[in-house]
Formats: sequence, structure tokens, C-alpha cells
Amino acid sequence: MVRFQKQRDNIIRQSHTRSKDYGVEPDMLFPKMILKESELANLLENKKELITVALPFLQNLYTLLSGSGFVVMLTDGKGCILQILGDDETLRDAAVLNMIPGAFMAEESIGTNAMSLAITEGSPIQLTAQEHFINAYHRWTCSAAPVHDVDGKIIATINLTGKSTLVHPHTLGLVVAAVKSIEHQLRNNKLLEELQASSSFLDAVINNMSFSIITINKDNTIGRVNSTACKSFGINSRDLVGKPIQDFLPKWSDVWRVVSRSERLLDEEVSLVGFSGEGRYVMNAMPILFPDGELEGVVLTFRDMKRVYSVVNKFTGMNARYTFDDIIGASESIRRVIDFAQHVSDSPSTILITGESGTGKEVFAQAIHNHSSRRDSGFVAVNCGAIPETLIESELFGYEEGAFTGARKGGRPGKFELANGGTLFLDEVGEMPIDMQVRLLRAIQEGMITRVGGSKPIPVDVRIIAATNKDLKEEVEKNKFRLDLYYRLSVIPLRIPPLRERREDIPILIKFFLNSKAIKLRKDVPVIERDVFQMLLRYEWPGNVRELENFIEKTVNLNGEILLDVKDEKEFRMKYFYSEPSTSDSDTSIAGYRLKSLEEVEKEALIKTIDLCSGNMSKAAKILKISRNTLYQKCKTYGIDR
Repeated sequence: MVRFQKQRDNIIRQSHTRSKDYGVEPDMLFPKMILKESELANLLENKKELITVALPFLQNLYTLLSGSGFVVMLTDGKGCILQILGDDETLRDAAVLNMIPGAFMAEESIGTNAMSLAITEGSPIQLTAQEHFINAYHRWTCSAAPVHDVDGKIIATINLTGKSTLVHPHTLGLVVAAVKSIEHQLRNNKLLEELQASSSFLDAVINNMSFSIITINKDNTIGRVNSTACKSFGINSRDLVGKPIQDFLPKWSDVWRVVSRSERLLDEEVSLVGFSGEGRYVMNAMPILFPDGELEGVVLTFRDMKRVYSVVNKFTGMNARYTFDDIIGASESIRRVIDFAQHVSDSPSTILITGESGTGKEVFAQAIHNHSSRRDSGFVAVNCGAIPETLIESELFGYEEGAFTGARKGGRPGKFELANGGTLFLDEVGEMPIDMQVRLLRAIQEGMITRVGGSKPIPVDVRIIAATNKDLKEEVEKNKFRLDLYYRLSVIPLRIPPLRERREDIPILIKFFLNSKAIKLRKDVPVIERDVFQMLLRYEWPGNVRELENFIEKTVNLNGEILLDVKDEKEFRMKYFYSEPSTSDSDTSIAGYRLKSLEEVEKEALIKTIDLCSGNMSKAAKILKISRNTLYQKCKTYGIDR
């Protein structure tokens, strides 16, 4: 006790010394630092939270001491008085000394006092009479304790001031108790603030999830619903919260059997009822467990099957790569088809693309899809001629679990479901079995499909694009294709011209393929000799663009060398080097074909190249690999008027 008193006396003595150094005079009456009215208003606003927390405890403290001649004061961490409560007489005595809100009770302002020492020493202290530095405070006893925030920083003091004759150790104890209560409340407020912030953050995260979330209480009622679920289901959260989950999820009993064993249920295909957004979803169910393993609730997540299939299609290659920019050609015939296809791209009507093999029917189908509002959804292609007849139904419409021997657990969606919201491309539709054509027609007309082995119709929003190299009208006459399906598919007919009908595109295609294949094969672009180039221009290309592409790829692989087998060589030479069959038996014909002179071949090449370049002589010369002067000279020689 003696040691404590010596330590205390030493603290007070050092404070007196500092007070002198600050220039505080013992005969002073007022603090040197007092805030102006506007400055005090700003300070009170900044300390609003502190005052709000502390004021009830100040009032309780004053209530305990009411009528005893004490005042209760709250200062900030720098000793500025924020609030003062007390008996009227004591408040008047304090006011005479300018001990009012805005006055600083720091050592440098008014010398040694309990509030300044509580801040300086960071601990509770009681001062009486002459222990104060200025004489005017010798008639007071003061008990003060610092208030710490959650980080341990001194942010305030609580002080009890009364007549020195009222000094008693219990007054300091009351102050300390009030301070502890304030600090506890500040910690609680901080925790509550952090909890609210965490809750708000969690709400923001949950509500911004791209999938629907519903929490289930342990009594099987709905506890929480995120905004995605409300939007997807077309319902307000208040219409769901508190309702039994089984009212909306018929399979809940099956789900509960799994999660009640503390197990997760993953990727379960379910149907929801009672919503405007009623439909099929992929659901995950995860139990919420306390640390002791007790089941508290369940978290359900739902993804719309359309969205799931769209993602699956994106990452499994079921998407459209080509656009109209990828269609090479400048001929009037191909540009007319492109313009028409672009015009009808966004129509929901079915499109029937016809054309010979290799003309690019699927390229057009993909371009139409990518030019439509369905571009962000899946593009699913089905080759109707490549699927066994026994499998085509399940391939198109899917199947339920147990539909047939070998059916996958959980069933499997068909191409219609995978394409939901997007485009279904039925390639070689003319090869589809006649009995399947009936089901296809019904699916297109009704916008509904039923899985093999299932009974519940599934709505699908699919744009159909079909393609065939067959004449479907002839197939109808042969009873190999249904007339009603033909009319349903050909709402918008689109014919792709063969390459022989747009020969002016051949040089453009050759140049494009030469460059693209050279890049792909990491080879130099080969030079095609003039006579070979002329052959390529004159060939019929029965395999169309695909045949030309494959030929150019072979050429690039062989560094420009043209290798043909006997049959091909004969066909090429007869169709590349020679003109149409002739009945002449002159020396200029062989086997009924009229031979062309080099001059004729060269003249034709000049005329066609200049025409393809729309009369641009510089461009034509570049393609022909001659100078402009040479080109003009040859035109003059052959009488070509340009």
C-alpha cells in the first residue's frame, strides 16, 4: 500500500512539473483551450456514436449520486469535455470555472487533474484538493478512468467531480464500473456491426449467385430464398418463407432421406410446381450441420436445365463457330444467299437448307444461329444419317432411367433438351426413318417432347434448321419422306449454289485455302503453276467447296506438287485442259475433246482474272504475277478491250 502511494505521489509530482512546463499558472481559473461553438458542434457530431453509447451509463451514474453535489463528465481522448451532468448548484460552480462542454481538461490546458492523468497514465485515478495543480480546483475531488476502444486505444474518460469533503474510494469504483460497461457495449456494437456487415456481404454474395438458393429449416419449412430464385421461379420471397418445401418440391421426401443421413445429394434432376417459372432443374442438396453433427437445416441449389445445357454445349463443342464473315465468295449468287440468310436469321420459323454435298450447309446453319438472338444459347447438330435407326429416338428426345436395358441411371436428355433456347441443326434430315418423322413433326408443332420411357411432356424452345442434299419432293413421291414434315421444315427454303454455278469464287477460295492451310500445316504458301490454276478454274468440282479445300490441303502438304492417280489424272486432264466435247475430228481434237492452244488458255485467263478484279488492272497483274505494263501489252496483243 505504501509502495502504491509513493508511486501515485510520484505520478502527481511529475504531472505538476509538466504543468509548469506548459505555462499553466496555479492562479488560473479557466482552461486555456476552449472550442468555439461551431467547433464543438462538429466534434459532437464526430463523437456521436461514443456519446450515444456512454450517455445512458452517465445518466445511471448521476442517478445514483443525484443530490450529493457531484457532476458526471465525459471527455474525448484528448480531454475535451463532451457531456456534463449534475446537480444544478454543482453545474453552476463548474460553469464559473468554464468546466463546460468544449473545454479541454488536458495538462497543457488546465494543469494536473484526474481526467488528464487518466489519459496520460492510461489507468483510473482519484485526485483531491491540493493534488490538483491550479488553486481553483483545490476544493474538488475528482475520480476518472479512461475508456478504451476494441483495439485498446483511449477514446474517452469518465469523471466524477464533487466537493473535496466528499472524497471516498467508492466514487472511483463507480467510475470504473461505468467505464467497463461502456467498453463492453462498444465491443458488442463492434461485433454487431461486423455481424451485420458479414450478413450484408453474405446476402450480396447469395443474391448475386447465378443459380437459385433455398434454405430449409429442420422443420422442413423454407427459411431463406435468394433473388435469383425469386426471379427464376417468378415469385416473391415472402410468399415462400415459412411454407413447407414439399408444397413446391414433390420429391422432397426422397431428398430428406438422403440429407437426414448427413449426406449430400448432387445433380438431381427435379421438377418444381406452383411457380410461374415451373420447369425442370438440376438440384443439389447439402445438409447444414452443427459441430456436434446435429442437422440444423438444408441448403438447396437449383440450376435451370436450359442454363445447364447451354454451359454443357459450350464446353463440349456443341456451339456454332462460323459466322457469315467466314463464308468466302464474292459472286452474285452466293452474296444473294448470304443476304437472304441474314434477313431470316432471327425468325423462329424452320429453315430447310438444300444443296449438294460440300457446299457448306452446316456453315450456313451456324452462321444463321450466330446472327440470331439465340447466339448465346447452344447450337446442337445431329447427323440423322449417322445414327442407327434404333437409337435415333432416344438421341433426339432422351430417355428416363430404366427406359430400356442399359439406360443410364438418372436418364439422359436428348438433343432437343440440349438445344433448348438455342438451335437444333438436323443434318441429312432426308435420311430420317419414316416412323421417326411423325415424332419429329409433333415435337416441332407442339414445342413439347417426351423422353423415351417417360410420360411427362417437357416444353422446349428450339429453332429448327434442317439440311439435306436430297430432293425431298422426290423423296415424298417415293413415300420415303412425309409431305407434312416437308412443308413444316421448308417454311424458309435456302438453296446453296454448287461451286460450278459460282466459278468466279474459285480463285478467291483457292487463295484463302492456300494461306489458311499453309498456316495450319506450318508450310510455305506454294506457287500454283498457271496451267494448273486454269485446270482448277475449269474443273466441275462435284464435291464443291469441300473437295476444293481438300485438294488445296493436299497441294500444300506436297509443297505445290500435284499428284494424281491414273483415274484422277485422266479426269483432271479431260476437264482442266480441254474444252467441252467436240464432234470435230480435226487435228485439234482428241477423243472428242477440242484441244486449246496456249494462246487461247492465256487469253481466257487474262479475261477471267480482269473480270474477277472488276477491271482493276493492278490487282489482276498481281494475281497473274506479271507487271501492269506486261498485262496491258498482252491485252493489246489479244485484242482485249479494258
